[in-house]
Amino acid sequence: MPIIGLGVRRIQGQEIKDLIINSIKIGYHHFDCAADYKNETEVGEAFKEAFDTGFVKREDLFITTKLWNSDHGHVVEACKDSLKKLQLDYLDLYLVHFPVATRHMEVSTTDNALGEDGVLDMDTTIS
Repeated sequence: MPIIGLGVRRIQGQEIKDLIINSIKIGYHHFDCAADYKNETEVGEAFKEAFDTGFVKREDLFITTKLWNSDHGHVVEACKDSLKKLQLDYLDLYLVHFPVATRHMEVSTTDNALGEDGVLDMDTTIS
């Protein structure tokens, strides 16, 4: 496992694609992603380009993504959604982003976890 990685938090569009390709070219092999970063599709496009053009093989990268708060009861579905967006067959590490469960709306929804009253909308049914 690489000891230095690149976090891709909230970088969007062509900027994230270029960043990933250039990072691979200079030797980065660990990429830290998350559903909440809202860029897994673009990150996946960059990975696919890197693999298709021969910059790197999938097995040479260590890719992490994270389960969002509201998906604690939907782990498999959320993981499959991330894999699809990242255009990967497997992850090297799948983390719980926060150890607090908020109300589930749907997989891929990582919007504000606050209720209408401004208080964190906790899901107390998950243990």
